[in-house]
Amino acid sequence: MKIRIGILLFSILLIGAGCIPQTKKEIVQPTPTIRVLLSTLSVKDSIGFRSLYVLQSEEAHYEFGERNQQLTIIPIKNGIQIYNKNRNLLYRNYFPIRLDPASGKGRFVFQGKEYAGSLLFEPAADTVLFVINQLSIEDYLEGVLPAEINTTRLPFFEAMKAQAVCSRTYALKRIDENQKRPFDLENSTADQVYAGFDRHTELAVRAVTETKGICITYQGQLADIYYHSTCGGQLESAEKVWSSKKASYLSGGIDAIRDHFSCDLSPYFRWQETRSLAQLDSAFYKNYGRGYLQSVPADTVNLQMDLRVMKRSASGRIEKMEISYADTTAELSGYDIRRFFALAPAAYLRSTLFFFTQSSDSTLEIHGAGFGHGVGMCQYGAMNMSEKGFRYYHIISKYFPGTILIKKY
Repeated sequence: MKIRIGILLFSILLIGAGCIPQTKKEIVQPTPTIRVLLSTLSVKDSIGFRSLYVLQSEEAHYEFGERNQQLTIIPIKNGIQIYNKNRNLLYRNYFPIRLDPASGKGRFVFQGKEYAGSLLFEPAADTVLFVINQLSIEDYLEGVLPAEINTTRLPFFEAMKAQAVCSRTYALKRIDENQKRPFDLENSTADQVYAGFDRHTELAVRAVTETKGICITYQGQLADIYYHSTCGGQLESAEKVWSSKKASYLSGGIDAIRDHFSCDLSPYFRWQETRSLAQLDSAFYKNYGRGYLQSVPADTVNLQMDLRVMKRSASGRIEKMEISYADTTAELSGYDIRRFFALAPAAYLRSTLFFFTQSSDSTLEIHGAGFGHGVGMCQYGAMNMSEKGFRYYHIISKYFPGTILIKKY
């Protein structure tokens, strides 16, 4: 195998720290609730209760959680069957089905995780249900922070507060955008990872409480907020990842504190992986239906694979690359690059900030930097700033320059 090499040289530049952002008061509103998709259910499942819950329907008022602590749910055509040893309820074309806590926040268990708030069932298809958790946005954030920036170290507290403000802003914007949909956002990396009540930590609860209602705005509107684990020293412009997301406060650039890259404490700041010819052949077959190692080639030239970087962004990330393998040529861009070089089917290569070297005729070495898309707040960079004494508003000002913090409720 012959591999053509595209090399990125990492440069070290200096950048100043962010300043205190402008702040603005707004009329205080009640704390909003949010609808989080927990699952798209097509098979039988169950719910457990940690406190008393009520199902209110046209014909009766049902209580669960004292004697009826377990409940089985089955999606049926245009409806749902709910039952346990004491009750058997059947609903068709009657949505949403709600289970609300009788008092306080309430707790229920679904698919091994404990959640606060209400449980809703909405139709997704004929025999498929959306399982939705509706709760206060502040309670939701307490389940997001430990999953998105998992630390219990007090020196990183200001970074957790910055994460709380970012996650709150993202969630509020999704609420505004999805008022006509059954749910506002998902509980996965499709939106924000939401781990429910089980993952609560004292530091995360404090971070949410001390920033209650504070969000990031730009020109009077909620800002588009993105964040990632590790930028590798180079932030990416939003429009290079999502062509429709052009914003001056998401323009990218060097991410450093004095003479050090901000995220150099991250285990993903610099990394190296290898890919064998067999792994690349398998990836090519998976993506393009052409593989050659399991067949007898007419000529050894059929096994030549050429990798060519066609375009890099200002941050050094690969925007486009070309892969030629035997008689097939493919062009990759964006997330397709990270998917192609990933080892697991549903995974991604850590980032597109990398270059190649070849250690043998059949082994490719990938030398990379960072983890994630590189847009917006670098979480390890934020933790480094926090440890060095910066406040959460300094962090936000640095990663979203020109934005204004507003307390909405």
